[in-house]
Order: sequence, then C-alpha cells, then structure tokens
Amino acid sequence: MTLRTASLQPRMVLQVALGAGTLALASSALGAPRDQRLSYTDDTSTTMTVAWNTDADSPSEVKFGTSAGQTTQTAAGTSHQAAGALGFVHEVTLKDLKPSTEYFYIAGSQADGYTPEKSFRTGPVKQESCGAFKFVYLGDNRPDPTFGGGENWPQILGQSVAQQPAFALNGGDLVIEGDQIDQWVDFLKWTSPVASSIPFMPSIGNHDTGPGEGDGANFNQIFALPRSSGTHGSGTEDYYFFRYGNAIFVSLSTEGFSGGTPKFADQAAWLDEVLTNNPARWKFVFYHKPTYTHEALFSISHGPNESGQNAAWVPVFDKHHVDFVFTSHNHWYERFEPSACATAGKADSNTACSMGATAFDKGTVYIVSGGAGAFTIPGMLCGSESGRAKCSGSHHYIIFDINNETLKMDTWGAAPQANEVIDSITVTKSAVTCTDPPDGGASDASSDDAAGGDAGADAAVQTDAAAGSGGAPGQGGAPGQGGGAQDASAAGGGAAGEPEATPASGSSGGCGCRTVPHASAVSAIAWLLIGAAGWLRARRRR
Repeated sequence: MTLRTASLQPRMVLQVALGAGTLALASSALGAPRDQRLSYTDDTSTTMTVAWNTDADSPSEVKFGTSAGQTTQTAAGTSHQAAGALGFVHEVTLKDLKPSTEYFYIAGSQADGYTPEKSFRTGPVKQESCGAFKFVYLGDNRPDPTFGGGENWPQILGQSVAQQPAFALNGGDLVIEGDQIDQWVDFLKWTSPVASSIPFMPSIGNHDTGPGEGDGANFNQIFALPRSSGTHGSGTEDYYFFRYGNAIFVSLSTEGFSGGTPKFADQAAWLDEVLTNNPARWKFVFYHKPTYTHEALFSISHGPNESGQNAAWVPVFDKHHVDFVFTSHNHWYERFEPSACATAGKADSNTACSMGATAFDKGTVYIVSGGAGAFTIPGMLCGSESGRAKCSGSHHYIIFDINNETLKMDTWGAAPQANEVIDSITVTKSAVTCTDPPDGGASDASSDDAAGGDAGADAAVQTDAAAGSGGAPGQGGAPGQGGGAQDASAAGGGAAGEPEATPASGSSGGCGCRTVPHASAVSAIAWLLIGAAGWLRARRRR
C-alpha cells in the first residue's frame, strides 16, 4: 500500500501566508493606541498619568525619557473595557520623575505599535512659592443638536494652549448626552491633540452623566483622576483635589453619583478636611452648576444654586478663604465681586454678601464660564445683577498666570469671535522673598509662609479697564475704581505697604519663602547693630 502525501501548491502557500498576515495586521490595528491624554492622579511634581484607548485589549506600556527620541525607560499599567466604540482604556502612571522637567513619551505596546512621540513637563516642587505657571479654565464645550457648536471646541482649545498653560481645568458638559458613546469618541478625537501634552482635569457636568453612576459611567471610564479619600471621601473620581506648586485645586460634583445624590454635606466635610490638611497660598474650587449667576432675560438660562449646594459649601469656602470658585452650566461669562456668605441662609444670594469690587482680602471671586464651544447666550440678555462685575456672551477661555504672590486673570474671547481680552484682573497678596534651601534640607519657611495659610488677608486688586470690565448696570463704578492705593500697589507688583518680592535664585528645586521685613524695620535693625558695635568698641577701650 502506497501512502500518498498531499503537497501544497506554491499559490496555496501564498494565499495562506497572505491570510495569516491580514489577520495579524487586523489584530495589530485593533490594538493600535489612539486618543492619548494626560492627567494628574498623584504628586504633580514627580508623577504623570497617561491614558489612551484601543479597539482590542493589548499591553499597557509607556516608554519615556528626558530627551527627544530617547524614550529608554518603561512603565507598565492596566487596562479595562469601556462601552462600545470606546474599546479598552489603558492607564499608566509614571513615577519618580524629576520636578520641573520635560519628558518625552510614547504609549502602546511592542506588539501593536506606539503613539507618535509627545512631551509634557512635570510640576514644581510641592508648596514651592517661587515658580511662575499658567493654567486655563474652560467649560461647556459640548456640541448641541439644535445650535451646533462642536466645531468650536477644537478651535477654542487650540487658542487657549497657545498661551502655554501647564494644565487645563474643565467645568463639565463635555458632551450633550453622556450615555452616547459616539459623542465621547468625537470628544476624545478633538481633545487628545492637546490633552496628550498637558494634563486635562475635568469636573462632571449634568450632560456628562450616564449610563449609571460612579465608576460605571462613561465619564469615569474615560478619565484617570484622583480618587477622593479620607473620612468623607467617596472613593470615586467624582470629586478630587491636586496640588500644583503653591496652589491647590479642588473639583466638586453637583451631579448624582454612587447612590444617586450629590451628597453635598459629605463633600463639604471632605473639602474642609482637604483644605485644613493642605495649606496653600492660592486656593481654587471648580464644579459645574453655579453658586451665583444671573437668570437671563426671558428665563433662557439657569438660576443660581440650582442643585442646592450653597448652604453646605459656601461656609467652607469662607472659612478657608478660597480665592476663586469656577463654574459653568450657563453659556456665557460672569465675574462677581468678592463675596462672603458664611451664614448659610444668605448663600442663595450674592447680592446679600458682596464685599465690593476690590475686597479680595474679605471674599471669594465667583466666576461662571460656559463658553468653550456650546451656543452662547447673547450679552444683550445679561441684564443687571447687583455684585456682578462683568458679563459677556462671547465664546471664551480664561488664562490664570500665577507668579508667587501675584495672580493675573485674562478672559479671552475666542472662536468664532475675535481672540481678544474681554475681562482682566490682577490680584496681589502680601509679598515674600524666596531663597534656595540648604542642600538636602527643608525650606526655612514655615508651612503658613511657604504655602500661604490664609494669605489672602493682604490682597489687593487691579482691574484692567481696557478689557471692558466695567460695573454691571446700575452699579457704582467699575471694579478697581475708587480703590486708589490698592490698585496702585497691585499694578506695582506688591500689596499695599509691602515691598516687591525678590525672585528666586534660579533653582528649579524647592525654595524657602518668608515675609519681607518693611524697609523701616530693616533700617531700625541696622541702626541697632551699629549701636551695639559702638558699645562693644567702647567697652574694649576701657
């Protein structure tokens, strides 16, 4: 019996090989990384979290280094399956990085390929008071099925990063319907070109919710954010905080989560704990629905305190002298005069607690910013509002420029309007001088001096009249007018009665900061030393 062996013809071999190659390419394409984005989940000076999506599960790997094209270090992370076309979300946290250092990175895997090389910069040493940095706030970039607007977001975001912010905050409403996967896919496509180079830190809006709550919602599936911990923390990413240099940033939630309610009292207790344990020179809080806002003519906008958060939160803002509170929800720009409403019963009305246009030593500045892409409410419908310093219906973004004790805020009108400043203020706190600490030693400043404590007590303000920031109709003058000495000191870079700060000596490491003695005090000390020296000489001659 003769056995016959089947042999493959050359053409058949080629077909099999091509088929296997096609399957391999298809598998590789499904695992190809896309939509990479950065965020802070830990110490902003020594860590950075990179997230991206793939259509099929694949290894989670980031290669990085401090020189372009030299990504020789490797970090691994985790992945989880999100809904539908979101595919798999990968998260890798890079650790033990150097502060104030540029890093280059690629994300993906050896098997499925890597993203194009991008770079980011780590933050300064925690509580460092000497470094200058910028950040941008945006909100309500969502498209609208009736009025459109989706095409505005990439333009506005691109204009804002031209100002070179270190990171971006967003007040929510990133999409129109949070349970619609295709809208998140579009959002990531439009946002990742920027978010792959600077951290993007959002707060959840009412349009971003669903399906479900907590970790199962698309918002929480997509973003890698810090988890609120401590006695009153939720354990989720719905509210969180991070430190950057001499500032603290806290995101709260006006939306339901992990049980169906926003739990304002729990968030207030957690916020009080966070601000107590993390003293900072500058304090910022952001969330979606406004504490204070004006309901536009014909009731086409939202009213203040829509979710009822004010009674729980405002007293905590006042207790810790939060400098700025950013919100969105209404599709325009509003800035209110500094206010303090420690009595919860007054917390629904900014009118009852406005401290005046220049009272930065007494109150918190509340800002509504909902013009990052969605249709905006015409400025002609702003109406009049006691305690409001500025209202505009332009698309916009806000740049904050912090340099030690001085903060400059510029609100820029953006696409499709002209890119021009529509509001501007400068706030200056008590001046400090900065010196490098001894090698390997801690700063010679106390935590209250270095981090600021309640440093707002000596704040002054300057309002840029050229930006059109006059008082609201019916108010007694534009903010910044009638405050002569304060305004002049702010323009000069030091608070009233305080000399200007001495810059740091150039080290990117930590710096110790202490209040500068008044010139008169320095003079008195000098004369005292001279007198003592003369007395000692006289004693020796005897």
